[in-house]
Amino acid sequence: MRLFWTPASPFVRKVMTVVHETGLADHVEIVPTVWPHEWATKTVAFDPAFVAANPVGRIPALVTESGVAICESNLICRYLAARAGRAELIPGDGDADLPLVRLWGLADGAIEAMIATRAESLRTGAERSADFIRKQMDRIGRCFDGFDLDVLGDARSPTIAHLAAAIACGYMDFRFPDERWRKKRQRLVNWYERFGQRPSMAMTRPGETPQQ
Repeated sequence: MRLFWTPASPFVRKVMTVVHETGLADHVEIVPTVWPHEWATKTVAFDPAFVAANPVGRIPALVTESGVAICESNLICRYLAARAGRAELIPGDGDADLPLVRLWGLADGAIEAMIATRAESLRTGAERSADFIRKQMDRIGRCFDGFDLDVLGDARSPTIAHLAAAIACGYMDFRFPDERWRKKRQRLVNWYERFGQRPSMAMTRPGETPQQ
């Protein structure tokens, strides 16, 4: 399998944590992908192989061994979990799993808002909207406040919901350290500091994406 990858994307990190949690690292070829800062406001020159795999033009994209391209992080994670026989990583549709489904949605919502904020912050001068950035930060705060600590704390068998919540916390540290998300969220901080020690988290810490 081939995974189009950047070190900064939290959605790539979500896929990579599942790769490591499922023991599939030796079956996935990492394809580094360049993302110039202009991605925030302009259509950039994509690698032809990448855009063929994902016409949406969003990272990540996974090309399976049979040549089928999957181009959304949660769908990629679902495929990898099924391939590895680890269906328990993906919450089901029953009532018992609904708290996990909610947590998953809140974590992804926070990450989406962070990506939107990052894109807006790359604008310059009058093009940048402080109101838009604050709106997204308010959304992120509500999502973090909505994380169910009882659900998070029950991580004996972590799911993609746990991984996504931890990735959201880590991306805040990476991109927005001045926002002080830890303030008044000590239980979440304590959980994240423990969960972040998992090998799948430690091996996927974010870094800046090459622009050339």
